[in-house]
Amino acid sequence: MLPPAATARHRDALRERIHGPILVMAGRPQLRNIPINHLPYRADSTFLWLTGCRVPGAAVLLDGDGDTLFLPRPPADDALWHGPQPTIQAQGQTLGFGRVRPLSELPEVVPQRSGLRTLATTDPATNRWLTEHTGRPHDTRTEQGDPSVIEAVIALRSKLDAFEIDATRAVAEVTEAAHRAAMAATRIGSHEARVGAVFDGVIAAHGLTTAYDSIVTVHGEVLHNFHRSHPLADGQLLLLDGGAEGTSGYATDVTRTWPVNGRFSPRQKAVYEAVLEAQLHSIQMCRPGTRYRDIHLASARVLTRFLVDEGLLTGDLDSLVERGAHALFFPHGVGHLIGLDVHDLELYGDTAGYGPGRTRSTQFGLNALRLDRDLVPGNVVTIEPGFYVVPAILANADITAPFADCFHASAAEAWLGFGGIRIEDDVHVTPTGPDVLTAGIPKTVAEVEAAIAAELVPFW
Repeated sequence: MLPPAATARHRDALRERIHGPILVMAGRPQLRNIPINHLPYRADSTFLWLTGCRVPGAAVLLDGDGDTLFLPRPPADDALWHGPQPTIQAQGQTLGFGRVRPLSELPEVVPQRSGLRTLATTDPATNRWLTEHTGRPHDTRTEQGDPSVIEAVIALRSKLDAFEIDATRAVAEVTEAAHRAAMAATRIGSHEARVGAVFDGVIAAHGLTTAYDSIVTVHGEVLHNFHRSHPLADGQLLLLDGGAEGTSGYATDVTRTWPVNGRFSPRQKAVYEAVLEAQLHSIQMCRPGTRYRDIHLASARVLTRFLVDEGLLTGDLDSLVERGAHALFFPHGVGHLIGLDVHDLELYGDTAGYGPGRTRSTQFGLNALRLDRDLVPGNVVTIEPGFYVVPAILANADITAPFADCFHASAAEAWLGFGGIRIEDDVHVTPTGPDVLTAGIPKTVAEVEAAIAAELVPFW
């Protein structure tokens, strides 16, 4: 978990920016089907950042005279079902809180705090509670909380300190082990589900959880393909987009793509090396003061040159990139912030992702760019360019018509069935240059092919 010294620094930093009481809640678990069976629970990220507390339903009140942690008292028969539990006071002390009160007292406290500032959570029940007790609407999509608190949280959480970077780096080591195991488990005649089970199993065997549902698919052209329903066949590419979450809450997000048969075909290798060139070029741009949109366009330019060389597009590179023609084969943004959330701070929408005075483009492809800020030391971002042959794009006249003068549909037909290739790493922005936290995961053609040929070491 986050150590008490770290969370105390976070509370102090937020209090320096925001004067007056602030209430942040963890959120409650949601039922899976029956009252005793819940969906996997994860505390609200800002609450976790402020407290390190993982107790469902908990809350923290930052006030001028100190901080109070509100925890639910366990039911009278809790020891029977879950074993002896520490008192809420003992739990609070472990987390570095001198003041702990029962959660049942929170409704009495809220009306007494004039000027109370709050944040919505992703839990609808908690948002309803906040709405009822503060008289102000709380909703994840429309009413996310006090704007000044949101602005402060974005500024503080988007710059990871040394402890947070170390925590992420430790999670990256487990992520590397999982990706290597998945590569070694890939064989013709196996199945997406089996490779996915190996990947997820390595993470579980290290006592961590997956940061999100891992994407393991031979249909990499489907960007968020969570189905694992296909066998692995000769000539296919397998795309695995997966990461781990540590006990600290910090996450990784890594994509690798590799040939099921262990060897890239000439066409697969050509695409792969173009995507890798785009990624490496963009990674080198991850330096303080660089606009993230420019990093995206740098990947787009490398990939556009490849598309022209392959006869898929025709025209001047600068003009093609400016028009967004590359988005026919690279239809998403090059990445996003990562930290306590896989897409960090996206609960707050473009307020977090876009800098002052910047708005999301309406251009196809560029409108999917999640981040457009100038990078600063402490940012951790993903860099994940890709190449995809998506029939739903190439057959859509509304999308292709603006590029009729430069897009060669007949050439694209020969690529149908190729799938998709994405390469993604997590990059820490430092004053001296990019620090790739996930650099140990095989990425070059030779490294990937060697990892597939490696023996799968039991992890169970």
